[in-house]
Amino acid sequence: MASILRVDTLTDASSNNSIATSFVASGSAKCWVLFNGTGTIASTDSFNVSGLTDNGTGNYTVSINNDMSVSNGFSCVGSDEDRGVGEVDPNGTGAVTCVRRDTSASAQDCAQISVTVHGDLA
Repeated sequence: MASILRVDTLTDASSNNSIATSFVASGSAKCWVLFNGTGTIASTDSFNVSGLTDNGTGNYTVSINNDMSVSNGFSCVGSDEDRGVGEVDPNGTGAVTCVRRDTSASAQDCAQISVTVHGDLA
């Protein structure tokens, strides 16, 4: 049988630090992935990700398992092992497209890429 625990505030053992549960739920990443962007791309670890697509050199799509509530109405950020991903854009409610660019703005594959999504789940 499933149970529900209803609380308004979380606090540490000494009650010195507390936070409202709404901040925990709203501020937590709703999707994240760390993946290898060279050769056959593959996830190293992830949360709420249903798949990865290699769209060509340095261009990837991260598919979100549980969609976001608003099309293009969520925040996403990406980084790579060198300088950061050049572009990370919401792609509807269920995907994020990222393009990794080198210093001359050319798309380039990268061995380690991470993407994180914040927003409201549908």
